[in-house]
Amino acid sequence: MILLREKQNPNINLKIVNMNIKKITWLLIFIVVLIQSCNKTSNNTLLQQKGKEQTEVIQLLHTIDSLENLGDDLDIVKNFITQAEEFSNDYPEDPMSAEFLYQAGLMAMTVAKISDDLEEAMFYTQKALLIFDDIQRIYPDFISVKNCIINKGIVYEDILHDYENAELYYREFIARYPSDTLSIKLESYLPFLGKSPEEILTESEKMKQ
Repeated sequence: MILLREKQNPNINLKIVNMNIKKITWLLIFIVVLIQSCNKTSNNTLLQQKGKEQTEVIQLLHTIDSLENLGDDLDIVKNFITQAEEFSNDYPEDPMSAEFLYQAGLMAMTVAKISDDLEEAMFYTQKALLIFDDIQRIYPDFISVKNCIINKGIVYEDILHDYENAELYYREFIARYPSDTLSIKLESYLPFLGKSPEEILTESEKMKQ
């Protein structure tokens, strides 16, 4: 048996296609708007979280500044170091990240210098050196980047009593910043590096003769 198929109206098919396209188009528009709305909400949440973390770091720094003696509350100092590092790691492009890291490096030097726990002192000594290395590597245009070299020299001189490495960093500073007033002072200081006050006095008297 031959079945005769009824002839379809092409205009009806075209209308159906157009209706489907419109539905899909509106669906896509809805999805795009929804995604943008979600992204906006997500971005606002991230900004709020970032602002909260930044405020916490700044408040800790203000608290530390108000202390008469940092040794009175090393836990606050160590907490600042941790939070400053976390903020800088999470938001490396933020203008405050380099400054937070720099202050964390200085605080790490302080903890290493005054801690009674040898293991803790060594931990924060290495942390200070790593932080200053990171600043030089990640933020070469940071306003205090040159001080990182000096600070590494101070770590080796005052904390580790490694005068050979201390001299290397001091000479690196002099080589990089020959016109800096600190370079002139370092040139005069290097002959006395690692010597006791008595030895310095003796050599000073010889130089006057």
